[in-house]
Amino acid sequence: MRISFLTTMLAGGLTLGGMAFADPPIPAHGSDLPPGLAKQGKVPPGHAKKMWKRGEQLPPEYREVRFDDWARYDLRPAPPGYRWVRVDRDVYLTQTTTGLVAQALLDLLN
Repeated sequence: MRISFLTTMLAGGLTLGGMAFADPPIPAHGSDLPPGLAKQGKVPPGHAKKMWKRGEQLPPEYREVRFDDWARYDLRPAPPGYRWVRVDRDVYLTQTTTGLVAQALLDLLN
């Protein structure tokens, strides 16, 4: 009885030891966000609470989540050299090249 138990355990250990595990997916080039959050246009929870003010610079990783639904919220179109950017529920009008915040609309997207 004891020998069959040891044989079963040894066979199970060899089977599990030979298993291969997939590597985690590699995020898109230039993206520091996890793939699931990047696809949804969201940011990591600890960073989402940061609110930038006019005159501050939005970090590069947040500048790429464009907000093209500005007309629905009665916002004016972004002037040349600027774009509307979404960070969680906040929307920022930022300078395209530098990320300088020209206007901050906090909790616009409830």
